[in-house]
Amino acid sequence: MAQATPPPSPHSPAPPEPQRSQPEDTRQSELDVALLPRHSPVARVGLLCFTLLVVYASLYPFTGWVNNGVSAFAFLTAPKPRYITEFDLLTNVLGYCPFGALVVLSLHPRVSGARATLIALVAGALLSGSMEALQTWLPTRISSNIDLITNALGSLLGAAVVAPFTSALVDRGTLTRLRYAWFEPYASFAIILILLWPFAQIFPQEHLFGMGGIVREWLTDPDSWPMELVQAYFPSLIAWQDNIGLRPDDMQGQLMLETMVTASSWIGTGLFASIAMRRTAPMLRILAGLLTAALIIKAAVAELQFPDDNAFNWLSEGGRFALLTSSLVLVLLLRLPRWLRAILATLALATLIVLTNVLPSNPYAWISEQGWRMGRFIHFNSLAQWLGWLWPLLAFFYIIWRFEQASVRRRLVRRARRRATERAVAAATEAQQESKRPQS
Repeated sequence: MAQATPPPSPHSPAPPEPQRSQPEDTRQSELDVALLPRHSPVARVGLLCFTLLVVYASLYPFTGWVNNGVSAFAFLTAPKPRYITEFDLLTNVLGYCPFGALVVLSLHPRVSGARATLIALVAGALLSGSMEALQTWLPTRISSNIDLITNALGSLLGAAVVAPFTSALVDRGTLTRLRYAWFEPYASFAIILILLWPFAQIFPQEHLFGMGGIVREWLTDPDSWPMELVQAYFPSLIAWQDNIGLRPDDMQGQLMLETMVTASSWIGTGLFASIAMRRTAPMLRILAGLLTAALIIKAAVAELQFPDDNAFNWLSEGGRFALLTSSLVLVLLLRLPRWLRAILATLALATLIVLTNVLPSNPYAWISEQGWRMGRFIHFNSLAQWLGWLWPLLAFFYIIWRFEQASVRRRLVRRARRRATERAVAAATEAQQESKRPQS
């Protein structure tokens, strides 16, 4: 007859527990902590950015302010505008939907549900009302109570759609899990820039993905204060493009320049996005989705602006060749260490910024900026242009900031190790002295 197994002695050691690998434990603990109820830095940064975008789009061009003797809130009781289209109404509603959604996500977990939806409605109405009131003193803008109503409706709609899913989105949803499984904890601002990159391509550039040309825009405007400063103190710089020979005479030269601009832009963007990702993230699929989204959005906006033209007129031969070659190069560069990818991303973005500000206007551009500004999204065109100007600069300085943070962290680690070594040496010396003392 088989004997029963005796109970373990209270003094016997406990059986060892199965051990997981340290990297797996670390990733799992980070994910478990991330899925606790918490606020969303991405949502709050996104809300701030979107609010600034609304202010810019509502008050552009910020010039010509005049007091016409009309109360700032006279639009509240004004009659219905005579000329209003369904397109305007739809744009006003959809334009404020992201604002309402971001307000609800930003309030989580302190406020949620119906209260968060109500706060989003009030916030959207206050923001829209403030913009309409300020537009009273802008001669190029018309204040309208219809705009206020449709904007508030858009905020309510966006908040109502997102409110039931706030906890799932922020705390335990698939997007939250993917965010912490694919991206580093410090990457919130980088994620915002990555999401904005497709929209930075909306305004037509001289070359495909040719962002960051704000300095050239200033220097080619004779009425801008930088140009007046150059004319006063550096008159020889006015002919700088001719002096350095950057005016190609044929189509092939322009195609080569566009290839350089597009390749440096896409490689810099891809490497920038990769340094915010973990090694386990599907980098190629994420970058492929990012590029596809940019091309689709650019084509869709071009089709809306000019329905009679081909939506892909902007995709030139040089742009297609640059996208193909730079994508192949990017696949190889993604295998490099993170620190080396960060250096290469900085160099690529710096090259892009220099090229877009040094190269002359492209005579073969598919459409002029003036023609684009006369399209349907008149007040959003300058906003899209500023986004394209600032995106590479923000990405460049973000990488520099990350280098500085890494340097500070390394100094702190070295200091902690040095102190630990000093304490260990002091403890060993004290123990040695204790051992040499005579026993009583």
